[in-house]
Amino acid sequence: MRLFGPLLAWASLSLAAAPAAAQADARPTPEQVAQAESYFNAGAQAYEAGQYQVAAEAFLEAHERVPSPSLLFSAAQAFRRQHLTEPSPDALRRAIALYREYLRQDPKATRREEAVTALGSLVPLEARLPGEGAEAAGGEGATAPGGGTAAAARPAAGGTRLLLSSPAEGARVSVDGQPFVAAPLVAPVAPGPHRVRVQAAGHDEEELTVVAVAGELMPRHVVLRVKPAQLRVTGTGGARIAVDGQVRGTVPTAGAIAIEPGVHGVEVSLPGYELFRRELRVTREQAVGLDANLRMTSRRVAAWTVLGVGAAGAVATGVLGGLALASQSEAVELRDRKDAGSLTPSERDRYNAAVDARGGLGAAAAVAGGVSLLAAAVGFGLFAFDEPKGLGVAPPAAPPPKDPGVNAEFTVGVFSAGVRGRF
Repeated sequence: MRLFGPLLAWASLSLAAAPAAAQADARPTPEQVAQAESYFNAGAQAYEAGQYQVAAEAFLEAHERVPSPSLLFSAAQAFRRQHLTEPSPDALRRAIALYREYLRQDPKATRREEAVTALGSLVPLEARLPGEGAEAAGGEGATAPGGGTAAAARPAAGGTRLLLSSPAEGARVSVDGQPFVAAPLVAPVAPGPHRVRVQAAGHDEEELTVVAVAGELMPRHVVLRVKPAQLRVTGTGGARIAVDGQVRGTVPTAGAIAIEPGVHGVEVSLPGYELFRRELRVTREQAVGLDANLRMTSRRVAAWTVLGVGAAGAVATGVLGGLALASQSEAVELRDRKDAGSLTPSERDRYNAAVDARGGLGAAAAVAGGVSLLAAAVGFGLFAFDEPKGLGVAPPAAPPPKDPGVNAEFTVGVFSAGVRGRF
């Protein structure tokens, strides 16, 4: 038998809304959608791991809860792969039955050509099986008594089992304290609750309880939380630290700032200082350090300069004002003496000089005071409007992820439920 090349198929399901009165009972319940999602995700990982028999069973379980011809196609693909890997009459018959049911349920199927091609290669093999008669080699409508084509293609009951999977790379699973083994894991168990632990490098371990139902394959697709990277920032004290536009702390950081793996924009800002901005690409559990020594802005330098001028003006105003008051005091004293009697020529000169000095020093003090107030106003204005332009930067666009080989997604809408995957 010729081995098919790498298969890239998209299985899609969409249950469109019909009039509520006619279709209310046909729409899957939220519980059924959640169960179908769990079966589909577990089946997708089993398919990727080469556990095609288990994958087929999981897809058919998903189909029972949220019927979709595309899930029948995915199950047929899994049985075909199972037969190619370990030739089995049972897997061969089930693949053929599911391909036929797929074509019957969806005459305009997008994968019709692939299904017909697969049947063209598989049906002759079925005809060669010992003991096969006309019924086995029949047309597309061949069915099994009492169950239809899809029912005939269902795997035989495999007992009470758990199907445990996780999208985390290198995930390992332990059931009831047994040694960890690679996911996905199909574990025969007794009916009832079981303690499951799932772990993977760079992820937080998850522990949960899964209840096994007698005679059923119970799936659980466990999404582990990735351990974040740890960011520490040193530098100009009191500066604000923002990650992807959200303030996360101040410099120096009291503790590490946890950020999710990926690409992030980090800003460190402080009024009067130039904005510090870096793009970081971090991985899980990575320790990252940033030294953010901020440079003062030219506006802040100008503000300090103008305030310095204002301060000097204030000092000059005080000195000149004091000298003016001293001259005023001397002039008053000489004037009082003049009123009481007469002044000598030298005292009269001193009086005139004191009056002149008082006027000149007072005017100079007034000018210095005005300059000081103006400089202070300008300086404080420069301070007030010297804010860094930051804290609103969106995270940089991450590069598109690499194709993981198997990708599955389950979607639910108000009037529809959907599942799509790539195998």
